[in-house]
Amino acid sequence: MIDYAKIKKLDPQDVYSSIKYLPNQIEQTINDVQAIKFPQNYKQAEIIVISGMGGSIYSYYVIKSLFFDDLKKPLLIVNDYHLPSGLPRKTLFIASSYSGSTEETIASTNQAIQDKLLVTAVNSGGQLAQIMKNCYLPFYQFQPKHNPCGQPRVGLGYTIFGSLIILQQLNYLDLNLKKLNSGINFLKKNNYQIQEKAYQAMKKIKNKLIIFVAAEHLSGNVHIVRNQLNETAKTFAGYHLIPELNHHLMEGLTHPKDKNIIFVFYNSTFYDKRNIKRMNTTKKVLRKQDVDYLDLSFNAKDKMEEFLFYLQLGSYLSFFLGIEYGVNPAFIPWVDYFKKQLASS
Repeated sequence: MIDYAKIKKLDPQDVYSSIKYLPNQIEQTINDVQAIKFPQNYKQAEIIVISGMGGSIYSYYVIKSLFFDDLKKPLLIVNDYHLPSGLPRKTLFIASSYSGSTEETIASTNQAIQDKLLVTAVNSGGQLAQIMKNCYLPFYQFQPKHNPCGQPRVGLGYTIFGSLIILQQLNYLDLNLKKLNSGINFLKKNNYQIQEKAYQAMKKIKNKLIIFVAAEHLSGNVHIVRNQLNETAKTFAGYHLIPELNHHLMEGLTHPKDKNIIFVFYNSTFYDKRNIKRMNTTKKVLRKQDVDYLDLSFNAKDKMEEFLFYLQLGSYLSFFLGIEYGVNPAFIPWVDYFKKQLASS
């Protein structure tokens, strides 16, 4: 049973409400971005680049996987200080930084502006917003009113859907808004049930090293939940994707013999039939090697609803595990320490 008294004690920044408000974040973002006016030449890009770090770059992983069949232009990621060479002038560059102060993103944005790319941004303010204003560039500056804790990793509705709706507005991907709104309503109506499912899963993965497994349209989900478990629950987690893991990882489970590890499978009936068979066969291999695993499934109407379900589930899973370990889910002391050390050098 979920211990709400313990949550109240360990979560003064209210990460819990930020997770609950995911559908509200998405609704706000849709309305906000649809009101932005972009110059006509922003619809004429030959390639799309999204620049960001940590929780601010989730949009790339989601768009690349969930909209694999719907993207009309190639999509690249920049999660460093510099842009790749050879980008055409007609490159749509999206700088994604929740705080607007991410130094790698600011550096790559300045280079994109210098190279006269088609630059836009998603942020809540900071230096990045000032750069965009100074250069008279169109961008989305959101007011994170539905993220009371202020942590980017649970401001998913802003960072993921900010970039996504920009691409939809510029006709670079086909987004079915009817399905998206239906998925939003599903999250609102089933919030408690998703919490319960996440809580039960948490009890099975606690005190273990965690490896998530997914494929195709859910690939972005496991990248996100990996990061959230690292930061929110302060625990080790990783992920591997089908079919790639079948070509190397299974041989890596022989040693050491004492394996305190659990694999968590994000199952889907929407996967390619060959990938479904690969998922099931991978579980057979794990059983033969005495490696524990957990199946997670959901009977979704479509890929969008399934994506949103796992997105919300992952946030609650990481939150409840952090509470179970007795940690404040908002604090990231080692990341903060690292940033201070970097700033002083």
